[in-house]
Amino acid sequence: MSGKKIGEQVYTLELSGFDDFYEKNKKEYGIEFFKAVLESNQTSLKDEELAFILNTLEHYQNHSFFHELWKMIERYPVSFKSVVEFINQHRDYTDLIKLYLDKKFNFSSVEDILNEISKRLETSPYLLKNRYFQMLAIQKTAHAVGDSSNIFKATNAVKTFKVTNLDVDFTKLKDRMMVYSEIALLIKLDLQNITLKDINLFMGLTTGKLSEKELQDKRIFNKYKSMLVLHELFNTPGVSAALLLQELSPNIRKELRDVLKNVLRGNLSKEYFQHLLAAFDDEEGSYHYPQLFAYLSKNVDDKLMLSFIKWTSKNLQLDHHYHRALKDYLKSHPRSIWKNNTAREELQMISTISFRKLLKEVQNETASPVLKFFKKKGVHLSIVLLTTLAVGSGLYFGYDLLADKKENTAVSKASKPPATVSAETKKDNTTLAPFKKWVGENPFVFNVNGEQQKMTFGQANPTGGKSLLLTGSQTNETPFDLVMDSEVSPFDEKGVLKEGFSLYHAEYDFDDNGNPEVVIMALSQTYETFVWVYSPISENGSVSLRADLAIKGMSDAKLVDNTLKLLGDQGQSETYAYLNQQFVKQ
Repeated sequence: MSGKKIGEQVYTLELSGFDDFYEKNKKEYGIEFFKAVLESNQTSLKDEELAFILNTLEHYQNHSFFHELWKMIERYPVSFKSVVEFINQHRDYTDLIKLYLDKKFNFSSVEDILNEISKRLETSPYLLKNRYFQMLAIQKTAHAVGDSSNIFKATNAVKTFKVTNLDVDFTKLKDRMMVYSEIALLIKLDLQNITLKDINLFMGLTTGKLSEKELQDKRIFNKYKSMLVLHELFNTPGVSAALLLQELSPNIRKELRDVLKNVLRGNLSKEYFQHLLAAFDDEEGSYHYPQLFAYLSKNVDDKLMLSFIKWTSKNLQLDHHYHRALKDYLKSHPRSIWKNNTAREELQMISTISFRKLLKEVQNETASPVLKFFKKKGVHLSIVLLTTLAVGSGLYFGYDLLADKKENTAVSKASKPPATVSAETKKDNTTLAPFKKWVGENPFVFNVNGEQQKMTFGQANPTGGKSLLLTGSQTNETPFDLVMDSEVSPFDEKGVLKEGFSLYHAEYDFDDNGNPEVVIMALSQTYETFVWVYSPISENGSVSLRADLAIKGMSDAKLVDNTLKLLGDQGQSETYAYLNQQFVKQ
């Protein structure tokens, strides 16, 4: 067929209608005619011939050989360009190229998608002006970044990507691809598990063009702001961590403190002591010192712990919260540096009066019983010894030359419990509300459906140790063990509560159904915590306990509305909500 003859036939078809042509002729003839039109136009494509190609694509778009038609068009650059440029200008035909491009970009990896973009623009640069091609390039790369096992590597592949056709101005589309790849990275990014390396990698990839309007999702924008602040914290010399965090909203600050604890865990050094304080800021002008010392004891060696204590003594206005927490740590913590003679000597070289007084108290309270006895009774014991010697040598005159009446009175008072002890206990009970300390052998009494239940622990319990014994109104007895999936326990090998731990109990109605849950807490002087929650279940007149939660933490548990909150075992804030008769970690 000559080009003229084909052109005349197509023109005649356009006048008589293409649909009539497809109905009267077999598919095979239609495809042969389609080929002939393409082959006869190597330099230009007439309007009626372009119309025939487009109508053929449209007619067969739902057929299996639709993509074969596009492959035929691709072999003829003039025809392919004419078809694409027409579709660029007439969006009603977008579906035709959409099916074609979707097939071409049927890839999942970032590298394959970028290679296809470069390949398409190498042979068909005019595709760059097609809106669907632009949208597909942006969406496919962003989805691939989000689905990648290494989001930083995938995003970096987008950032370093260049098309092979140097005549194509790819800059604008590349910028949009990077913005949406960065958003995909942020969506996938888990702040609670990021590392210092991740923070620096992110800053090497960020476009700096994200805004709250661009992101729309406020949670993603908050994550973006957090990453910027984290980078500034760790990479700007002399920056004040406290002031930098103060610029953020309370919710972001709270989350960022947990992130800081995780990031610092593997990077603790002297240069990050300020960051450490910021991570444990209590928003009330001080810090959560008990949790801070517990965190340090798990994550640093004696040398760095000593450096931190010396640094705080020089750089902070130390309040009673600090002194109490440090004293408890030095006295009671299993990894206390007070047990290290070299560290103890260096601590004693700190010259401030308040610090030396604190160390004196620690020294006195950790001394052996014999030494305590001599320190307490030293004057009187000396007199007794002197008297004995004097009688033995005929020198006793019946008069105490070394102690006056005032001293005797003071020693006598010292042997009694100080008045401040009850006040201290009272304060502890108040701050731990609604928890009450489990005193001695006294049972924990509560009601289930109006019937009194008693729970006993320890020596009052025939099974002893960590077993609870529930006694109902009909004297039915059911034992329960305080079990937790943890390598450490508040109980020793015999099931007895370890020294330094106290047991607390509370009734708390998490779901407000009139039957409170039972909460048991074992709390140490260094705020190491074990918490159990049980739901009373009444069946056939007898009451049993269903175990709902068993968790370990680094602070006393707070019961708020339908939630239980505490600092987790790694120092991060954790919230467990009671929903549909079970606890769900938020």
